[in-house]
Amino acid sequence: MLKKTQWDLQKIIEIVYLFAVTALSLFLKIRFVRNIPTKPVFDFAAYQEIASNIFNNLGHTYGGQHIAFQGMGYPTALGFIYKLAGNNDEMTAKIFNIVLSMLTLIIIYLILIKITQSRLIIYGAYTITALLPNYIAYNNVIGTEVFFTFLFSIILLLQVYPFKPWIRYPLWGIFIGAAALTKPFFMAYPVVAAFMYWLKTKKLRQAVISFASLFLIMALVIAPWTYRNYKKFGRFIPISYNSGYVLYINNNHYNATGAWMDLQEADAPQHVKDQIAEILSQKDVKLAHEIEPIIKKQAKEWIRQNPLEFAKLGVLRLSSTFFDGSWDIDAWAMNDDEEIQKEYEKWNKKEKISYQRNKGFSRGLRDICIYILNSFGIIYALLCIFPILTAFFKKDRRIGEILFLPAVPTWFFIAVYFVYEGQSRYAFPLHFLFAIGMMVLVNALIKGLRTNRE
Repeated sequence: MLKKTQWDLQKIIEIVYLFAVTALSLFLKIRFVRNIPTKPVFDFAAYQEIASNIFNNLGHTYGGQHIAFQGMGYPTALGFIYKLAGNNDEMTAKIFNIVLSMLTLIIIYLILIKITQSRLIIYGAYTITALLPNYIAYNNVIGTEVFFTFLFSIILLLQVYPFKPWIRYPLWGIFIGAAALTKPFFMAYPVVAAFMYWLKTKKLRQAVISFASLFLIMALVIAPWTYRNYKKFGRFIPISYNSGYVLYINNNHYNATGAWMDLQEADAPQHVKDQIAEILSQKDVKLAHEIEPIIKKQAKEWIRQNPLEFAKLGVLRLSSTFFDGSWDIDAWAMNDDEEIQKEYEKWNKKEKISYQRNKGFSRGLRDICIYILNSFGIIYALLCIFPILTAFFKKDRRIGEILFLPAVPTWFFIAVYFVYEGQSRYAFPLHFLFAIGMMVLVNALIKGLRTNRE
């Protein structure tokens, strides 16, 4: 009876803790969105314009013209949310973000209780995910981050919960398709999903069937948009014509950082530069689908001829993605400081210094949090290489979900960012996986210390 009472008390404490963390997360997100001004710029401004055009029955257009520069998933979903809400106010987009981020939290909790019984891992990873500054601040951004992470979490949920295949695989394929329509590189994800299935079961035939099923359903989800692109642009564009552009500007002799640079400043033969200049003299780069076949070929040729320089740029991209602090929060989630600057000019020196100190302190704390989390996540992914490789070559060696679930998707994202582009916000979908990896390592460390004491 005593043990049952103790068990009941422990469950009550866990439920209360879970509720408190969830409520605090919701409170912080609402407070941030309501009190921190920001404005959509660059890609975020384009998403808002496209979603607004959908709301106004102008279709998936930008600058009055049809566009497929980036994935259509997020602006299309946002456009329909605007229609449901009856307005295209930016606050509606932010409320949509908060709803999705809270649903993502629930999904992550369901994943955690499925892959581990360790309370330290479950509640530690959940707490980190719920209160991570990035996961709070990005609710203020009209961008793909919160939306895509929601889709990604559902995909992983379907990975770990085996139920009736005739329900599971269609849902799985649909969500992979939706994620690919949001981030086109996710068209390759059926390979990753099938590989994880094989690691868990070591049933090659079923893994191949899994890949084929997921790829087919994903292709069916994408097909209407691909057909639309063919009708509008006269050529085969599965989702977007952005990949060649990104590959080209980030991989050329004049790129020293591995990051974005102006298209016309990238190194290329003069005839290529002339073709680019002629096209851009007539239309915005986001609308210039004719450029991609020209520059993608140029980028691939440069990579083939300069493998070492390409590798250097790839390392720089990974560094800027995972080890460049939290500058992105300032740049995208709290960039409208016009009113603060007006007040700032009225302050005396002591008040200005205090403001700068507090701002630096906030940034410093955020940087420390993200450096620690990303470091643990990358270390965990690296540590998993050996056991997963061993399992790959040993027929009967299976791998548990707690090992491969955080590691394999991380490898996939790293490979994409190494080749194409990197910046801090691109790590956003991986943060909850990094939190899981971090708590697995912390749990192992604690167990090791206890063993040594004994």
